Amino acid sequence: MAKIEPLKLASDIIERVGGTANIQTVSHCVTRLRFVLKNRSLAKDEEIKKLNGVLGVVYGSGQFQVILGENLFPVFDEIEKHYDIQTGDVVDENHTEDLNLNAEPVKKNVKYYFLKAIQFMSASLTPFITVLYGAGMMRVVLSLASYFNPDLAATTTYKMFDFIAQTPFYFMPILVAYGASKVLKSNPAFSITLAAALLYPGFVSLTAAGEAVTMLGIPVTLIGYSSTLLPAIFLSIMAAYLEKFFYRVIPGVLRSVFAPLCIFLVGYPITMIVLGPAGNIVGGWIVNVIVWIESLTGGMAPGIIAAAHPFLVLMGVNMLMVPPMTELFTAQGFDNVFRPGWILHNIAEGGSCFAVMMRTKDGDLKSTALSAGIGALVSGVSEPALYGIGIRFKTPIIGVAVGGLVGGAVAGLMGARAYSMGYSSILGVVIFEDTIAAILVAVAVAFIISFVVTFLLFKDESKA
Repeated sequence: MAKIEPLKLASDIIERVGGTANIQTVSHCVTRLRFVLKNRSLAKDEEIKKLNGVLGVVYGSGQFQVILGENLFPVFDEIEKHYDIQTGDVVDENHTEDLNLNAEPVKKNVKYYFLKAIQFMSASLTPFITVLYGAGMMRVVLSLASYFNPDLAATTTYKMFDFIAQTPFYFMPILVAYGASKVLKSNPAFSITLAAALLYPGFVSLTAAGEAVTMLGIPVTLIGYSSTLLPAIFLSIMAAYLEKFFYRVIPGVLRSVFAPLCIFLVGYPITMIVLGPAGNIVGGWIVNVIVWIESLTGGMAPGIIAAAHPFLVLMGVNMLMVPPMTELFTAQGFDNVFRPGWILHNIAEGGSCFAVMMRTKDGDLKSTALSAGIGALVSGVSEPALYGIGIRFKTPIIGVAVGGLVGGAVAGLMGARAYSMGYSSILGVVIFEDTIAAILVAVAVAFIISFVVTFLLFKDESKA
């Protein structure tokens, strides 16, 4: 791939999406330009794919997404400098930012609502997951520090840092409620307050005491809600509807006082009696299903996740795994399925890219493969590898799938367990703590298998 001219590439892309008149907003993540178009049909997908510097095109969540990899930031800078286009917030790579993006009408069938549910969950959890990454890595740092200096764990400095490391996990309902209410475009204060009530010290004391509690004559199920996910999702949806209803029906003069009152009068009992316990029950079901599948596959579950991941990304449903992964962490205190699978998928992407780099005689392709491979291995960003190498040449995807499957199977059989959230890269192996040897062996296997399979299958059509 020849060196690009950012301004020319920006101009070519904008022209082929229908011009500035067809662009409602443009934002970006780590690897993609994300356009919200007024008329999707005006975009010329095939022409954009052929542009030098473009790795691929994806349409999802109401956005026309142009994958640029390392070329993203120079191109976006030129768009901001030279075009009068409304730019949106920078978003996470997997963040389906807005569920109401004025996309063209679609048939509202079972598939439509299923995808909407996935989008809602992934968008709601994105701010929360980012915080968990930081807290998880903080726990790893503390663990390593206390391992090399056992006396450190008794100091108040260590304990103070441990407080911040534990806080996002304990107050998970509050963080999730914030994310969900932002997606629903409701006032986060209402859902945050209802979620905080689940963790209120007085209620926690009642739960610990175990004595019967009623509310409006109805028994209240005494559950510890720290580190729970679904109760906050459920109550946030309810709060959004209650807010919309009461602010509509209560006259303007009385609205500022009585609308919030009514939201809490109605919402709090429903939260404590119905939604909280229901979320806890559904979360338990999810964990039981995962554990059952894991036992059924005999340790192959991480391998299946790793092998399937590139195809889930292509279909735009890779974030489907975030809610069950979070529930697994909450219930077991570790994740031996999803996090190992995600890391090993990225390792396999890196191995595949390095094989292409070794096989090709094309200098530009060597550079692209090296950059994409390092990005997958170190940064945990696999899309340049997937779209720039895998989709482009097809056979590398086979290497990624086989390497991920075998490496994941090794991780599962050796008992690799991630004890914290962390980035899906080689740097994330520290979160496996006492099972780090297992994940390191799996990493080596995934990389080598992916490299060998891709090396054997890849046909270099470039000229020396």
